[in-house]
Parts: sequence; structure tokens; C-alpha cells
Amino acid sequence: MALFNLAGGTLGAHTALKQGSGFVRIVLLTVVFALDLAYEQWIA
Repeated sequence: MALFNLAGGTLGAHTALKQGSGFVRIVLLTVVFALDLAYEQWIA
């Protein structure tokens, strides 16, 4: 699990530096929306 955590962090950092803040904002909003939708569907 630590290996995949390290790989994901490295890949995420490189992608964020290459794509810029606009890409990071879109990904963040997509993840937050998906988590909110999942919460509303299965937990609430």
C-alpha cells in the first residue's frame, strides 16, 4: 500500500505541475462532487 501511495503522490505532483492550477481545480471539484453524491446515495 505504501508503494502505491508513493506512486500516486509522485504522479499527482508531476501532473499538477505540468497541467497547472486549472486542472487541479477541476479534479478537486470532480472528486468532491463524486464523494458528495456517493454520500447522499449510500450513507444518508
